[in-house]
Amino acid sequence: MSISKYFSFFRVLTFEAGALLCTGFCVFALYALVLSEPTSANIKFERFTIKSIGQNVKEPTDYLKKVFDRIGYKLDAVRSHRQVPRVFLANVPKDLANLREPAERKNVFIMMTLPLVLNVNEIIQQDRAHLKRISVKKFAGKPLTVIDKNFLENLSKTYELKRPNIRELLKRVDIIPPSLALAQSAEESGWGTSRFASEGNALFGQRTWRTADGLVPKQREEGKNFRVRAFSHLLDGVKAYALNLNTSPFYNTFREMRSAMRKSNKGKIDGMRLAETLFRYSERGLDYIVTIKKIIRVNNFTNFDEAQLSNKIKNQPISVRNVDARPDA
Repeated sequence: MSISKYFSFFRVLTFEAGALLCTGFCVFALYALVLSEPTSANIKFERFTIKSIGQNVKEPTDYLKKVFDRIGYKLDAVRSHRQVPRVFLANVPKDLANLREPAERKNVFIMMTLPLVLNVNEIIQQDRAHLKRISVKKFAGKPLTVIDKNFLENLSKTYELKRPNIRELLKRVDIIPPSLALAQSAEESGWGTSRFASEGNALFGQRTWRTADGLVPKQREEGKNFRVRAFSHLLDGVKAYALNLNTSPFYNTFREMRSAMRKSNKGKIDGMRLAETLFRYSERGLDYIVTIKKIIRVNNFTNFDEAQLSNKIKNQPISVRNVDARPDA
């Protein structure tokens, strides 16, 4: 090999070695940056779930309030602008009951429950929109596609109909007004402080007779064998609550009244009036209805009926511990 060719080869080798060395250094720096803060990630979250904060944080409720402050989540702002961040708690903070001020405890409960209710309603609205498109197509005499037919079949099974019936589905596939959901969850869970809420993510006191799926009430009457349903995630409990109101024969009147509201008053759903139909939700009957309506009125929950989940979180990028992205399904 000539001297000129030798130096040419050396220059190429030196360049490649330098490039590899530079790449290796960058990778090492990136790993060092990640490992230097293992419990957080500087990522822009459009939707995130705070999960199991009680396991690693001494004061989970206090920590949660700091997260809310960091992302600009305030109830006064929600009442003014009707925008709610997409922040979903997986579990009730274990020390929520330790908050001394009832007003503070209420605020934390509302702020953790409202996004979950709106998320479930958003999913229902998507199905309802698809259902209405199929309804318009069928009314116009257009043939339904295989996708349309499969959608109707699956939706009918979910909403416990023996066969697809678009008119009946439109009565069932509809939202639960946040004012009503918030009031019922507050009453049934003691504003998130009950054993069923802390141990079973159960905010709505739904009963089950399947022994593997619930918690036994400590004051259950002798001879009774029901349990209170437990869930792995708060969102699952809210979904089950909505599906219960939308399918159980106990709530036919609820669905009929909601359907009538859709056809009048510009389609506005009145949670206060719908509460009057839930006399079979609790053994307390009429007294239960009076309580739910009072909770709605005293806490001005109707202000949240027009609230929507926002597409962005204030003060991004955000760094939050114990957070992972969770789909809306």
